[in-house]
Amino acid sequence: MTTERLVSPPRPGVRVTAVGLGQAAPDGRRILDDISLTVEPGELVAVIGASGAGKTTLLETLAGVRGPAAGTVSHDGVAPAGVVGFVPQDDIIHRELPLRRTLRHAARLRLPSATPPVEVARRVDEVLGELGLTERHGVPVVRLSGGERKRASIAVELLTRPGVLFLDEPTSGLDPAIAVDLLRALRSLADGGATVVLTTHQITDVDRCDRVVVLTRDGRLAFVGAPAAARDFFGVRTLAEVYLRLDAEEDPATWPDRFTARDGGTRSRRRAVAAPDRPALGHPARCDSGRCSPPATPRSSPATGSPWRSCSARR
Repeated sequence: MTTERLVSPPRPGVRVTAVGLGQAAPDGRRILDDISLTVEPGELVAVIGASGAGKTTLLETLAGVRGPAAGTVSHDGVAPAGVVGFVPQDDIIHRELPLRRTLRHAARLRLPSATPPVEVARRVDEVLGELGLTERHGVPVVRLSGGERKRASIAVELLTRPGVLFLDEPTSGLDPAIAVDLLRALRSLADGGATVVLTTHQITDVDRCDRVVVLTRDGRLAFVGAPAAARDFFGVRTLAEVYLRLDAEEDPATWPDRFTARDGGTRSRRRAVAAPDRPALGHPARCDSGRCSPPATPRSSPATGSPWRSCSARR
């Protein structure tokens, strides 16, 4: 099997910030209610919650696919306007054409019109290698496996080297081993500097992420933080039990109120113990969900190899 290298330059990550987000259904029912969070460059973040909790709506709003009914979303401090990758749950790429031809067609549509054909071909080959699809380049998309088709959809979005990538349930319906490989690829993208946000029903996905966003059934924010911290906050041994804790509360506001109280209390304690006349040393800390930690040091991608080498042969 050919060893594939990631030859694209590192992607500049995008800081995604939401403040007081709200969305409503046509009948007036609230889908999202007062969501505030930040996703840092180089982070891999999962959004979980029961069906109907507003996960896809939050993802679309963070990506700028739909405007918020209330609140604001910014990418690096401005309204979403740059290159953003968005992979919906359903594959939308052309299914009858060979994979490389499909990607070349997409590249001609997405890359600047002045891009030379040789550069288009080079970029397509880079993305194929990055996602471990080089050996499948001549196969019609319809004949690819489910996991390969999902990677093909991701490949279309990576053609423009977006600084932030949003994916709606990318592992849904995939074989567990293929799902693990997909998360490895997304982990690699984040390690290279990109910001990656996904929704999921697969709890096994969450432990491979830096942070998890938990939504209640009425679209409120119940928790944001590391997966291990989520288990502590909800008082459970496994993340699957978080769903049980959410469902057990008759008042959906219980967990958001507890999270707000904890987060606000922790921030107040930090301010109380801070020395105002003592300048901070080094970089400012990043504070999320009651935690305060130095900003993440950019992780570099592996120098060689592709996270898909092992699964490229499993067809």
